[in-house]
Amino acid sequence: MQEQSQKVYNREDKSKPFRSTRVRDAPPDLFDPNQPRLGRRESEPHSAEVSYLFDVLQTNFQEDRVMWDLHHYFESKDGKIDLQFDISFFKDLKIPYSLSSYHASRFQNRVPTMVINVFSKSTWRADVGEHVDYCKLLKIPIYIVFPAYHVTSAIYKPPFLRAYILQPTGEYEIHELRELTINEGEKTNPDAIINVGDVVPFRLGLLKRKKKHEGDLALYRVILLDSHKFEILNTESEKERARAEREKERAEREKERADNAEKKISELEKKIKKLQ
Repeated sequence: MQEQSQKVYNREDKSKPFRSTRVRDAPPDLFDPNQPRLGRRESEPHSAEVSYLFDVLQTNFQEDRVMWDLHHYFESKDGKIDLQFDISFFKDLKIPYSLSSYHASRFQNRVPTMVINVFSKSTWRADVGEHVDYCKLLKIPIYIVFPAYHVTSAIYKPPFLRAYILQPTGEYEIHELRELTINEGEKTNPDAIINVGDVVPFRLGLLKRKKKHEGDLALYRVILLDSHKFEILNTESEKERARAEREKERAEREKERADNAEKKISELEKKIKKLQ
């Protein structure tokens, strides 16, 4: 059997040149500098989570600047660094106009306070690889990654949320969630929260959505929670809906008071008639 195996190996060795299995199995490098650069979004769930996070941050932190799906250019001693983030959040940065890309050199070399990348099939390896090192090199205080649904190897299978939090030493401290903060809007787990300290005015959690992807794939969402209480920060439409609900309740209370007053007046009028 050993001799037969050796013959097979030799025959294959002569018929084709040796090629490393590591090279063979590596994902193809699809980057072409001569082609237009497209955004990171590769699916509806990916796009939905980017839009959701942008909405929440922009609605609740209007004194800060939120960007989505942009190339960011930074200067380093080794040259220009080009990074693309799904979400970038800058505390206390005012830019009153829209951008095609972010050039740090035009804004006092500011780096984002927090960046978020949603895993996709073609980007997740870089998101947990060289992007981490670049963010550490640039001293970005918080770098967050997560999958909206299962697009990675098993080690990052959702529910999964990882936050890299920069320490005074210049190293990242890793915080992870592998359990749900809220399960389909019903069961809650207040202990499944990542507290990022005073860097940003919110905490991080994971929510399992009721909606499914392509039949039966579970969908997940990163939620931002109030720093001091178990309360999800809302989008603009959610805030409008909450305001409408409060107005409706107020109107119903006023109507009830008016109905009660009218009933009381009617009763008093009847009593007066009896006394006449």
